[in-house]
Amino acid sequence: MKEDDVEEGFWVFVSHSTKDFERVRLVRNALEDSGFRPILFYLKCLENEDEVNDLLKREIDARKRFVLCDSPNAQASKFVQSEVNYIKAQRRMYEIVDLSSIDFDSKTLREDVLQLIKPFRIRTNVFLSYKYDFDNSFVELVKKHLSQQGFMPTDISYFDQQHWYRHFDGLKGMSQTIREALESTLSNGYFLAFIDNPSWFTQEELELAYEIAPNMILPISINGSDNLPQFLRNRNIVNVCGLLSDEEKAKAIVDALIDFDLNNNK
Repeated sequence: MKEDDVEEGFWVFVSHSTKDFERVRLVRNALEDSGFRPILFYLKCLENEDEVNDLLKREIDARKRFVLCDSPNAQASKFVQSEVNYIKAQRRMYEIVDLSSIDFDSKTLREDVLQLIKPFRIRTNVFLSYKYDFDNSFVELVKKHLSQQGFMPTDISYFDQQHWYRHFDGLKGMSQTIREALESTLSNGYFLAFIDNPSWFTQEELELAYEIAPNMILPISINGSDNLPQFLRNRNIVNVCGLLSDEEKAKAIVDALIDFDLNNNK
């Protein structure tokens, strides 16, 4: 993760009960070790409940990710429950860490906690698949909106066809590189398939993505195409051709991915 990615998109609001601080601190440390910047609040100086709730909501809005450290203490906390209800009302992605599963006597405590936040780390990954001569300015706009929502977009667009053949010794080497790129992103990350005007490259990426993570593919159409391979014919296509501006289209794509993520992680 690049430093500027962390600065712009990876501050994390950690919702927790102060009674669980020792366990929460382990979660915070694991997030920091993974490159995120978790924010913990203990607002001792404020006594007005409305003022506290307003401040917490503004802080949640300012962070791109939300982690609930769940426990009986958290479930009994009116502030934690208010934070959870607020994030649900905003239809935003959030992660739940079960604090009761942390065993302080474990000899692999650090690794155990890192494993607890693994789903959170993985869900940030998004692979964009599109034809090499696709409108690059639009792709960059989609990446910008993805980053603003806390995703980590990636692709292999920096290779052109000729470079593939020179650098990877033809189709065999190219297919292996595509596979490696997808495997590193899609163990539980997402695959955005721009299906308009498919090429050999995008078909190869799509087939490999289906092999690696079939339930993580979200087909996207900019021009109204329904050109899906047989193995994806039962998928709904996110069609943004009716929207006027690229800004609206990019935002609609990211909103659709958030819905896709929420439905996959109910």
